[in-house]
Amino acid sequence: MSNARSIWSAIISVTLWQLSGETLGAQPTAWVTPRAARTTDAVIARDLATFDSLARVAPSPRSAAVIGLARDAYERNDAGPLSERLLSLALRRDNDPRLRAVRGELWALLDSVDTHNAQTDQQRELAVALEVALLRAGSPVLGAPSCAAWEQEALRIATSLRAVPAPPIPPAAPVAAPVTIIAPPAPVPALAVPREMRGVPSRVHFALDKHALAPASRRVLDALIDSLANYGDVQVTLEGHTDVRGSVAYNQALSARRVEAVRQYVESKGIAASRIRLVARGKSQLENDRSGVVDHARNRRVLLRYFTPDGREIAAVQQLDDLQPERR
Repeated sequence: MSNARSIWSAIISVTLWQLSGETLGAQPTAWVTPRAARTTDAVIARDLATFDSLARVAPSPRSAAVIGLARDAYERNDAGPLSERLLSLALRRDNDPRLRAVRGELWALLDSVDTHNAQTDQQRELAVALEVALLRAGSPVLGAPSCAAWEQEALRIATSLRAVPAPPIPPAAPVAAPVTIIAPPAPVPALAVPREMRGVPSRVHFALDKHALAPASRRVLDALIDSLANYGDVQVTLEGHTDVRGSVAYNQALSARRVEAVRQYVESKGIAASRIRLVARGKSQLENDRSGVVDHARNRRVLLRYFTPDGREIAAVQQLDDLQPERR
């Protein structure tokens, strides 16, 4: 009976939002079980059934697709924030930078297309597919095993969307107006992008089974933040890794949480989300395959890779100051 009440409560909430025509005033996530309490098949099945019910009553194919991504995030053991943001996004389009992590120019293209009232079915379908691909490309949880592959898929879909011919727009009646010529501002010279980031770390490390940043790791990241503030064109890829112990699925989710912890810290210090790309590797790319405690500790890392706007990687320092071997 409680399962049925939960599902019907979610359906009624979405229906009321549809009828009101307003953006979400509250997150429809009270029914989502916290990750620590997802201990039985019955609990997980109840939540998945609610996701499915929301998708069936969604106001548009786009909303249903985004709810489907929220369900996928839940199945991939997301702690909750990603599912909440996606459910909020399902009934409105916003500019949440946490969801727009890659390809800002493609998000701008998507913003120019009204998914609900696009001129043709083809435009609507391509716009939905592009949004799904961009959301997966920007999330190590949704994009696994390759966010880069989803980014390429988004580029392919965008090419198709741009190729759809738009209907002619009738000319507006001419309106006489004075012409004002405004001189462009003088260009501000950009700092030259370095070939090498001297004193800037290429990695931070984590304790066994942990994703929280240690104080030593925060100090390491402070050096990164100062350098990124000086070079506004430099992009950074955060690449999460684990040691070899544990299942593939567990380590994939753990590496995603480690990447998210680093992202949150550098963004809290003023680094724009548009400059950051996230990749979770799990245990697929070990630094070494030895079994000593120091060897495991070196594998538990987030790599910090720096790139110029044209894609050239910038060398950085390999530091071990925050290494965290477990005690035996």
